[in-house]
Amino acid sequence: MADFAAQLGVTPTHLTRCCKQIAGMTAAEMQTQAALYAARQMIETTETTLQTIGQQLGFSSAAYFSRFIQNHTGHSPSMLRKNAPNRAAQAA
Repeated sequence: MADFAAQLGVTPTHLTRCCKQIAGMTAAEMQTQAALYAARQMIETTETTLQTIGQQLGFSSAAYFSRFIQNHTGHSPSMLRKNAPNRAAQAA
């Protein structure tokens, strides 16, 4: 968060306070939601390997990426890919 705040020329505390006031989420929560959205989009709509998706999103390891997805969705990345709505339609 410090890097984002520095790019905006504010303190991390100020950034978090503004995000909370405007969006109802802290800056960290917003960052988590953005990463989760991007991950799900790539998992569900591309054939890109899960490891590559994790790397592209800045996760230090495939295991950490997998835990992040599991913790926030209740499903593994491979299960999300398997059950993606567009994949179910393609299989029919």
